[in-house]
Amino acid sequence: MSAGRAVESLARAGLGLTGSLPIAAYDALVPTAWRAAALAPGARGALIVGNAGRALWEKFADSPERALSDDPLDRYTRRALEAAARLWDPPAAIGFYADRREGVYLPLVALARRAGLGSPGRVGVLIHPEFGPWIALRGVLLLPESLPETSAPPFDPCTGCPAPCVTACVGVAVAEEGLDTRRCYDTRLADPRCAGACAARSACVVGPEHAYSPEQLAHHMKIRR
Repeated sequence: MSAGRAVESLARAGLGLTGSLPIAAYDALVPTAWRAAALAPGARGALIVGNAGRALWEKFADSPERALSDDPLDRYTRRALEAAARLWDPPAAIGFYADRREGVYLPLVALARRAGLGSPGRVGVLIHPEFGPWIALRGVLLLPESLPETSAPPFDPCTGCPAPCVTACVGVAVAEEGLDTRRCYDTRLADPRCAGACAARSACVVGPEHAYSPEQLAHHMKIRR
């Protein structure tokens, strides 16, 4: 099976966070424009791909894309996904996190939750049992082979937590019930303390040893307008 080789290829590129779904489970979670019939007729499995901790940034730092001025990390990530996709003939279809089809993005958070890659946290991102909030979802490969549905034990990262993220948030955007995305966005635009890091995310008690480097944090904190 090429799926195992693809997972290995992605891990070598720093994209070591993966989960899988049968195509019916994938189709049930995505808008019509992103369903297999539109994107990859004949696909039988979906591989959700992301990065965890500092591995992706370390691989990217040694890549030719690092010297580019236009979306260097995205271009590196696309290249890694394309290399994995070419393990099938014809290549697997790629759904990239930043792409839109008929005006809508791929719902990667919903797919990743279904595949057992994390649970929602107060800070507005998925919390992984090992890596905490230090993960990012990059895309999906739709494959011509069947894949099992990955899963994980039930994980509730916020219930019972003393919630240091709430008091750490510069803009008072994080509350017990979750993230006020509008307040978060407005604060990031106005407060220089949010330019290079998120104090709330950094305060999470799950996986602090996997926190991004300062350079990686600054990259991810850039606002796409």
